[in-house]
Formats: sequence, C-alpha cells, structure tokens
Amino acid sequence: MIYVVGSGPAGVACSYALIKKGIEVTMLDAGVELEPETATVLNKLKKSKRWNPLLLKKIRGNTQVTMKGVAKKRIYGSDYPYKEVSSHMPIIAKGVECSPSFAKGGLSTVWGAAVMPYLAEDIKDWPVTIDDLSPYYTHVLDFMNIASANDDLASLFPLYTENYQNFNQSKQASLLLKDMQRSKSQLNSAGFFFGSSRLAVQFSPNREKPGCVYCGLCLHGCPYELIYSSAFALEGLKRNKNFQYKKDVIVEKLIETKGKIKIAAHSRIGSKKLMFTGSRVFLACGTLPTTKIMLESMKAYNQKLAIKDSQYYLMHLLRYKGAGDVTKESLHALAQIYIEIFDKNIDKNSINLQLYTYNDFYEDALRHIFGPTYGIFKNLLKKFMSRLVIAQGYLHSNSSSHISIELKNGQPSRLILKKNENKAAAKLIKGIAWKLFKNRKYFKFLPLIPFVKVGKPGESNHYGGSFPMSNNPKKFESDKLGRPFGFKNVHLVDASVFPSIPAQAITLTIMANAYRIADKHDM
Repeated sequence: MIYVVGSGPAGVACSYALIKKGIEVTMLDAGVELEPETATVLNKLKKSKRWNPLLLKKIRGNTQVTMKGVAKKRIYGSDYPYKEVSSHMPIIAKGVECSPSFAKGGLSTVWGAAVMPYLAEDIKDWPVTIDDLSPYYTHVLDFMNIASANDDLASLFPLYTENYQNFNQSKQASLLLKDMQRSKSQLNSAGFFFGSSRLAVQFSPNREKPGCVYCGLCLHGCPYELIYSSAFALEGLKRNKNFQYKKDVIVEKLIETKGKIKIAAHSRIGSKKLMFTGSRVFLACGTLPTTKIMLESMKAYNQKLAIKDSQYYLMHLLRYKGAGDVTKESLHALAQIYIEIFDKNIDKNSINLQLYTYNDFYEDALRHIFGPTYGIFKNLLKKFMSRLVIAQGYLHSNSSSHISIELKNGQPSRLILKKNENKAAAKLIKGIAWKLFKNRKYFKFLPLIPFVKVGKPGESNHYGGSFPMSNNPKKFESDKLGRPFGFKNVHLVDASVFPSIPAQAITLTIMANAYRIADKHDM
C-alpha cells in the first residue's frame, strides 16, 4: 500500500498522479472540518436564490481588520483551518507568524486563490528546472480551474492551459489597467510588467455549481464554494476505486525497515495509538508538520534547520481619480492585477505585487480607525475608498528574513521557531515603494510610503525549504524526488523540499512538483 499524508494541495496533486498510474492510494489526514452549525448556514445560502442578511452576517464573522491588514483570515466566520494544531503539534514562535493547518484541504480552505508559475531565473539553485515542471503545471490545471487573461504576462509566465476562464474586473482595476496600458512602453522600460491576476476560481457556471455573482464576499468565503479548495478535489478522488481516505489521523513519525514504511500515528479524537504499514509514503502535510515528522523520525532533537520565506509586505496606493461609489459595485474581492518588477539595482530576482481594489475590509478598517465618528466622515471616506488600492507584495527568499526551526524532545515534543532577520529586506521594500513613486505619473497613483508594512517571517504562508532538494543530498536534504537523505521510500512533496522560494504565488508550483515526484517516484 502507498500512503499519502495530508489533504492539502500537495497531497491531492500527488494522489491524482499516483491514481493516474493505476496505483492504489490511501490518504491519511487530520481532516478538521467546518463546524456543523456553520456548514448548515452555508448550505442554506447555497440553496437560496435570495440570501438572508442574517445568514450572511454569520458567515462574515468577526475578522479583525485594520489599515495594517487582516489579523488572521477566517473562512465563513470560522477559524477551523487553524484549530487543534497546538494540541497535537505544540509550537513556540518568536518573531514568526506561521499558520499550519490540520483542516481537510489544508490552507487551501482559506487562501486567496492566487496562482502563478515560477521563472527559470528564480529557481537556478534548484536541481529541478522549469522544463521539468512545465508539463506538471499543465497536469494540475487539468483538474483545477483557473481564471485570467492571455495578456502580456503570458510571455513571461505561460498560462500552461488553453482552458482558462475570464472574469469581470472591478471599476478601479479596469481604470488602473487602462492607465498602465497607455504608458506600457515607459513602464516596461522601467522594469514593470503587468496584467490580469490569475485565480483558482470557477467564474463560469457548470452542471454542479453556478457561476460567480460578484457578491464581494470572496475574502469571507464564497457562498457557492467557487474558490478552489483541495477539499473539493478530494471528493472527486473518493469516487475512484483505487483511493481511500482515512481522516482523524495525526502522523507522528516514520520507521523505514526492510523495504517497508511503518507510520506511527494517533487518533485526532481520543489520542489512540495507530500504526500503518506500507511500501512507500508521500508526506504532504505542509512545511512545519512535515519537518516535525521527519525530525521525529530521525530523532534529530535540538538540531536547528532553516526555513526559507518569501517576505510579505503591504502597501497602500492612492489613485489620482476615484471610480465612483465602489461600495455598491458588484465585484469579486480577490486580487485583480499582478505587477512583476525586474530591477537588478533593487533585487537580483523578480518582485511580485498583487493588487486588490475595494472590498468590505476597507470599510471595516476605517470603522476601526474612526470609531463613533465614522458616520460623520462616511461620504468623504467613500471617495477615499474609491481611490485606494492595496498591494500585497512578496520577495524572493534570497532577499528575505528566514526562520530557524528546532525540535525539542518531550511529551509531546515541541517545535521552536525563531526569526533570523535580514535587515536588508525592509530597505529593499522601501526601494520598491520609491520606485513606484518615481513612476507615479504612469500608474496614476501615489504609494503612501510612510504606511508600508513589512510582515513577520512566515506571514506570507509562502515558506519551505527545511529539507531542500539537491543533486547530491546530505543530511537534512532531499534528492530530486523528495527523498530525504537516509530514506529510500519516503518522499516529501510539499514546499519543505524547495531550495528557495520565489516571489510569485507558491501553491501552483507546490502542486506541480508534488505531481512530478509522484509521477516519477519509481524511476
């Protein structure tokens, strides 16, 4: 029996590849799910043509929002994607913001749906090339919807599919793109390349689901479940006779002996000891759980490893002109535009910006600032919101702060995470803001430089590399098939094997690499 551990994007992609090869697969998973009472509310909304405002209020929840960003994103008002981690995998974090998940579907239950491939130049330190990954980007997009446009970005970042959907952009995004197109040659010369965002969202209707109604609830959770989650793909896998799903399983360690793998685990409910035996195991738990399992398996306590992070930062961009009353506009609230920056004077690697236009978090943040006086300034603030664009940015890990990770023995053992700050990162981010400022006449916006926020390591959720792939792996490294040094039948298929983390969205490449490893594991 072959086992896959974890139901996030890596686990699902790996399982698809194995089943396509005719291999029987059993997936072990913690499988925490949305609370029944919230699921009932969601089901009522899905079946209703007119949404009850009281039900909508329940799924909006009470996410805390300020002008510095969202405290911790919830889904349908619930924090279930993050639940139970601390009880089964205690973490002590200092200066680090990591959010591992034991949910069915992992963090794809709560992500922003941004997808993008990597550039060859940004993974020169990998033993795997873009040519190795390219066919697997296509395989992944065979079972995951993508919406975008075949625009200028496609010449740098191929779409890897002809089966993509279109979506309507917000008024703010449409006007901004028109301004950038008018100054395209100047922006390109300055190292700015731009285009539509790419989103793992089903915007068009099919037999099972309606299309997007542009209700603006994306950041709270789509009532029609149109934003891709590997939990949805899991339901498709369950229909295959070669696939089994076992939930409520927390894997602790692996024991490889005589060509077999023993998986020591315990029940999520009741902590009953469990043991599974197979011929091969694919670990797809996410970087922190996978690293813990491997360190526990190796009895490598008090051994510091490095996790590489794609530095997250937040910028506020104020447009010269507004776009009307955006608070009443029908729109989607996910990223609208991508800007890729190439400037060797700032960074040797590419820089990524994801632009968000109005969503109701804007209003929440301003209510938080103005409190009881919000009503007095409401009309003025509406004009401000019609001009405000939020840029979420990411750097290559080579230019970012890192995280040290260490396992301390105990009952239970604990992960210790500490920040290894790269002080140059904040300076680099300011350089990006000033570059935008110098080109403001082409963008028709003003970056509010004093309000730039530099995130903590791990806050991007774009991190990995604790067991990086290498052509000649040493201890605490993996080969090109994700096999850690000293193991023959264990494959790591999540971001824990990435030698570096480029600035673009990480999930599509995690899935492509997981599919590649599963496809070639027996070569």
